[in-house]
Amino acid sequence: MNTIDQKLDYPESKSEKKLSVVKVILCAIVCSALLAAVILSNVQQLQLTSEITAKQKEYTDLQSENVRMQTELAGKTSNKNVQEYAENVLGMHALTPSQVEYVQIQTDDVVEIPEEDQNLFVKIKSAFDSFTAYMRG
Repeated sequence: MNTIDQKLDYPESKSEKKLSVVKVILCAIVCSALLAAVILSNVQQLQLTSEITAKQKEYTDLQSENVRMQTELAGKTSNKNVQEYAENVLGMHALTPSQVEYVQIQTDDVVEIPEEDQNLFVKIKSAFDSFTAYMRG
């Protein structure tokens, strides 16, 4: 008889059967663990996607609220509204041409203040201060 026939003739021993049952059970446990890990990662991914969607909606809502508030602020600070507030609430009125007075300023007159005579130490200190200011930029 050849070796294949010899193996078929002899039934497996109990220890070999137990070993093959343990292998099948371990394989089933590993497969179950992998399946559980895949399911868990899918659940976490779904949760994160849901949170991202909620935050994006909140961001969009806040942007539209910002636009609304900017528009409201621009409306309240328009020249027309400021003028109405000044007239109605503060009792102010616009200037009439008769209330305007023009003042002429002569630009030809210039007042010059002569520099005081400085001693040697003051001049050195002034030069040093100018140099440090130049170096600092």
